[in-house]
This record gives sequence, C-alpha cells and structure tokens, in this order.
Amino acid sequence: MPFNLDKFVASPSVEELDSLKKSGIVKVAKHYGIEFQPLMRKDEIKRYVVEYLVDESILPSTVLETAITVPTDNTFELKRLEMEMNKEIRLKEMEREREREEREREERERERKEREMQMQKEKEEREMQMQKEKEEKEMQMQREKEAREHEFRMKQLELGVIKASDPKIGLDTGGFDVSKHVKFVPKFQEDNVEKFFNQAG
Repeated sequence: MPFNLDKFVASPSVEELDSLKKSGIVKVAKHYGIEFQPLMRKDEIKRYVVEYLVDESILPSTVLETAITVPTDNTFELKRLEMEMNKEIRLKEMEREREREEREREERERERKEREMQMQKEKEEREMQMQKEKEEKEMQMQREKEAREHEFRMKQLELGVIKASDPKIGLDTGGFDVSKHVKFVPKFQEDNVEKFFNQAG
C-alpha cells in the first residue's frame, strides 16, 4: 500500500515510521522542513524526524528510547565501507601502474632517440672520414700523375739533347739547339708542382 503523507501527519507514530522505506521518511522530513543530507542512511534521517517530532511535542519523549536505537549489527555497513576502500585502493594501484607504464614508455622513447642520434652521428663521421680519404687519395693520384708527366717531359728533353749532340743521329732539329735551352727549364719541386708548370708554360 503506498505511503499516505497526509494520513501520517494527521496521526504520526513511530510504528508508521518504522514501516516506511527511505523515500517515505524523506517525504516526512521534507514536509516538516527537517534538514538532512541526501546520502544519509534511512535510520539517520529517521532519527532526525523522531527528534524533531519529540521537540515539537508531536510525539512523546518516551519514543526516543525505542525509536532512536543504533543498530548493533553493522555488518552490511562495514562490508560497504570495505568495498569502497578496496575500490579506492584498486583505483590508486591502477593509477600508479599507469604512471609507471607512462614513465617506462617515456624512458624507452628517450633511449630510442638517443640511439638514433648516436647512429646518425656515427654515420656522418664515417661519411666525413670516407670523403676525407677519397680527397686524400685523389690528391695523391694527382701528385703521382704530375710527377710522371714531369719525368716524361724531362726524358723528352734529355732525349732531345742527346740527339742534338750526336752527329750519328740524323735528326733535323730545325736549327733549334735543345742543349742551349735546358738551362731555362725551371727546377722541379714536388711540393709545389703548380708553380713549376706555371713557369714552364
């Protein structure tokens, strides 16, 4: 049978309060303007209602002895609190685990970037070393080439002097005496080949 607020107000009783669900007790408390917290348990709201009704002389004070009784069996409430604590503990553990995984991920990312940077640095150093060796090899080959060319030209000059001074070799030099011009050939310096060829040219 649904709760009739008007009927209760007309004839309030502790027995009627005891039979009500929390929603019915809330209606009674709101009717009398009794302040309470919505999350409060039914017994706590009921205690506020009974105290108010006694203070207003709506109910006799004797009902306080029976109506406002703290339940001795708090198993359900303790279980609820335990579940809430366990839930909070699990949430904290999950949060710590998430933070730990995030730190590990950041550490792995940092190490990966450091490895990439190190590999890039080593690659650039190898390329620079290879380029340096290539340039040195090209310079060495160029020096060797210039030295061979110089040696070849000197051989040609020497051969020209021999032919010009040997009457047995019927070589027409066209009136040009190579032996008289050898002294004008600049001295070859291996460490300054470019200067030699500029003077020789």
